[in-house]
Amino acid sequence: MKLNKNLVLLETNVDDCTPEVISYLMERVMDEGALDIHIIHTIMKKGRLGYLIRILTTEPEKFSKILMEETGTLGVRVILVDRFEVERGTREVKVKIQGKIEKIRVKRSEHGTKPEFDDVRRIARKYKIPFRTVLKEIEAQI
Repeated sequence: MKLNKNLVLLETNVDDCTPEVISYLMERVMDEGALDIHIIHTIMKKGRLGYLIRILTTEPEKFSKILMEETGTLGVRVILVDRFEVERGTREVKVKIQGKIEKIRVKRSEHGTKPEFDDVRRIARKYKIPFRTVLKEIEAQI
């Protein structure tokens, strides 16, 4: 386990974004390389419903700009964060699904293994099998 001291948590509240805007923001932020994003429903001043948006990153200026562009927020809080991280890696393995070989990425750490979500989703869509069924089959094989 190691301590990562180079992380920043960006945070802003918005009350005038539609769920579609929030969904697009989440996709864009992850595509641009953020470490994590999460959105929390909240009640803001004057009883307005809104969202608390948090982005974990090592590039605060880049993602603050994206938050402002996509949501129209006027300010972004910057919180320095230390995080303990377990050593981990990813390797590619072959699994058999409906008699055919598929390659998937598997994340490994001292605490276990986990198939990469995107690969499980890709296989589920390709074979038109429920996600949970594919995940169970992959876990049995790895």
